[in-house]
Amino acid sequence: MNLLPPEERWTEDFFCVYGFAFRFRTNHPDARHCWVRLYRQFPDSRTTEPAGAAVLEETPAEGYHWMLADKAGTTSDLCGALLNLEASLCEAIIRAQQCSIAVHAATLLSGDSAVLIAGRSGAGKSTLSMALARRGLAVVSDDVTLVEPDTLKVLPIPRCFHLDERSIALLKSDGLQFPTAPLGPAFLAPSDFGVTAMPSCHARLLVFISGPREEHPQLTPVSQAEMAARLLQETGQGPLNNSETVGVLSRLAAGASCYNLIPGPLAPTADALAELIQRRDRPQEERTARQIAVMP
Repeated sequence: MNLLPPEERWTEDFFCVYGFAFRFRTNHPDARHCWVRLYRQFPDSRTTEPAGAAVLEETPAEGYHWMLADKAGTTSDLCGALLNLEASLCEAIIRAQQCSIAVHAATLLSGDSAVLIAGRSGAGKSTLSMALARRGLAVVSDDVTLVEPDTLKVLPIPRCFHLDERSIALLKSDGLQFPTAPLGPAFLAPSDFGVTAMPSCHARLLVFISGPREEHPQLTPVSQAEMAARLLQETGQGPLNNSETVGVLSRLAAGASCYNLIPGPLAPTADALAELIQRRDRPQEERTARQIAVMP
């Protein structure tokens, strides 16, 4: 039983994610632990009122009440309240962007560049990304990435991994060791898998998941124009007009290798994509090794 007076049970933390400043207030320690793990790379010290206030309150009679601006709700379980609040906050971060566009894609780091895995909701981006994490890649965003129009740098928005029971079972069968954390696999953040920074970098590999699952995975190169058109389908209404957005996505695709992925079973699909990523990185590693070898 919590014996602290009600006013002393509340905690308040401040964050700023790509220019969107907000505070998180809660009276539940597990909620605070989850939130700090998710946004720990974006701490902020504010003397002025931030743009938004995210609140999660445990109420003995009603359950868990969450609120952000004009959105609010009550759930019977803590995880449900956290997921609803986190989704609303992600929407607020995207709406606050003055120029960057949001692409519905998972982001992984490979060396000093990014790999974007795009596709419709339910295509398997989260599950595949976590399988790639077991193979040594850093997953910095499970669902949404911002793209700066001028620099074409990608800015991953941290989100909790959206894994259902089937995905969790598949990942356990693939050998992924889930970390021990409050709420378990229902609320996992990139920091739970060793991600210590959310760097902005350029995307050098774009993969689009499409088609029904087959017996064997198929990775096929596609043109940059085709990739730009597919990414446009996964880009919401943003601060740029349609022609400007198309231009940004075309330039993004022009600077990357582009592939279509028809997935097969999880393990061989993850193996094939990991091999593609490693093969793409190998020439740069070999050039670097040769340069070091000839240095006086």
